[in-house]
Amino acid sequence: EMHFIDDFNQDNILREYISDEEMYDKVIERYESKAEDEKLFIMGITMQNHGGYGQPYDNFNEHIYKVGTSYTDANQYLSLVNESDKALKELVTYFSKVKEPVEIVFFGDHQPGLNSKFITMLNGKGTDGLTMDELEALYTVPFFIWANYDIEEMQIDKLSANYLSSLVLKTAGVKLTEYNKYLLKLA
Repeated sequence: EMHFIDDFNQDNILREYISDEEMYDKVIERYESKAEDEKLFIMGITMQNHGGYGQPYDNFNEHIYKVGTSYTDANQYLSLVNESDKALKELVTYFSKVKEPVEIVFFGDHQPGLNSKFITMLNGKGTDGLTMDELEALYTVPFFIWANYDIEEMQIDKLSANYLSSLVLKTAGVKLTEYNKYLLKLA
């Protein structure tokens, strides 16, 4: 199955995109409509926080102003992240109460493109003159794996996205292919 923007409630748009809340409601709806013996793998790609962040929107109240009026793009982005956090909390709360084992993997594909003055405010030098480690940090995104059952708790400092699927399968207790085992040895 594939679902696109027209398959979602068009009343739940944030800025120009389907809200994370609407996406998660669709995931829950699909879960609740599955056959009793049906196994689901759902890959949901949200767009709510997709950039740019400089334009005001009538359907989005930017109420998180953590970095001041000089950084309107960062303020909008942080306000969007706040909305994402609330929606994710609802998703996790829902699945924490279901009886079947559920694993949620949350990751991004890139950091937001924010005004270079904001980057300078954060690190004191902008993007010019960054060390390799500092430059690499600009291309690093966090991820987490949550389950409604006991899984091994771990902290992973860095993991390339091409290894994430193997880690997810291992965490879920799914039998790994030789390829997945190989990838985990490389990671």
